Amino acid sequence: MGAELLADEELSSLCDECTRRSGVELRRLLIEADEDELRFTYNAQPALLFVGVGLAHVLGKRGIKPNTGAGHSLGEYTALCVAGAITAPDAVALVHERGRAMAEAAPPGTTSMAAVIGLPAASVEHALEGIDDVWPANYNTPNQTVIAGTVEALDKARAALEEAGAKRVLPLNVSTAFHTPLLAPAARRLRAALDRIEWARPAFPVVTNLSAQPYNDPAEIPEILEQQLRSPVRWADCVRTLAASGAETFIEVGPKRSLTGRMRELAQGAVALSVTTPAAAAEVALPA
Repeated sequence: MGAELLADEELSSLCDECTRRSGVELRRLLIEADEDELRFTYNAQPALLFVGVGLAHVLGKRGIKPNTGAGHSLGEYTALCVAGAITAPDAVALVHERGRAMAEAAPPGTTSMAAVIGLPAASVEHALEGIDDVWPANYNTPNQTVIAGTVEALDKARAALEEAGAKRVLPLNVSTAFHTPLLAPAARRLRAALDRIEWARPAFPVVTNLSAQPYNDPAEIPEILEQQLRSPVRWADCVRTLAASGAETFIEVGPKRSLTGRMRELAQGAVALSVTTPAAAAEVALPA
C-alpha cells in the first residue's frame, strides 16, 4: 500500500519518525503486511492514515492544497493531520490506540454492521424503532445508511428494513458495531489518549462527522472525537456543509475511492476526483 509513497524521501523520513515516536511498525505495515494482518483495525488505521497524509503531501508539492476538508470516520483524523491540528507521529499513535480500543469493545462475532440500500434515512430510523441494540451508524447518502449493533439485532432489523422497502441489506465484513453506543467503553479509553495530544488550530476548516460543522476551537477536539466514536457519521451532511461553503472540487485521498463514488448523489455538479497513488496525484488536473 505504501511502497510507492515511501520512495519520496520526505515521506520515508516521516514514516521512520512515526515509528520511533509511536512504536507502530509503520513501514512494515505499508510494504509487507498482508490482507489478514491489515484486517486488524489497529493495524489498518495507522496505515490508512499515513497513506492519506502522504498523498495529500504529494498533492501539496504540486501546489494542490485544500481550502477545507473532512474525513469519514478514521478519515477525520487524516483531515485534522493534513490541516496541522496534530502531528503525523501523534496521529499514528492515536489511531493505533483507537483501533485497539475498538477491537476490544465487544467479543468477536457478537456485533457487526450492514449497509441498507435504497431506503431513505428517515425510513431506516422508523424501521429500527422498537428493535433494541441496533442503530444507524453511517448516514452516507440519502439512500444509503449503514446500521450496526449486535448480530441478533441486525437479523431482526434486516427483516424489518426489507419489509419497509429496502432494496438490499448487505452484511459488512467487520466484527465491531462502529459508531454506536456499544463503543462507549472504547470512547472513554480513547479519551485518555486524546487528552494527551497538544492540539493546534486547523490551518483550514475541518468539518466534523458528529455535527457536520467545522471545528471552532482546538480545545473541543478531544470531546468531539470521543463522541464521534460512539455516534453516527453524518457524511451526507458533511458534504452538504462543504458544498455550502463554496467547495466545487472534491479530492479523495486514500487507497480506494468509496467516497468519490457517492459524490454524484451528494453534490451534483461538483467535480469529484480520487487520488489512490502518487502516480495518480501527479496526473490530477483541477478545473480552470
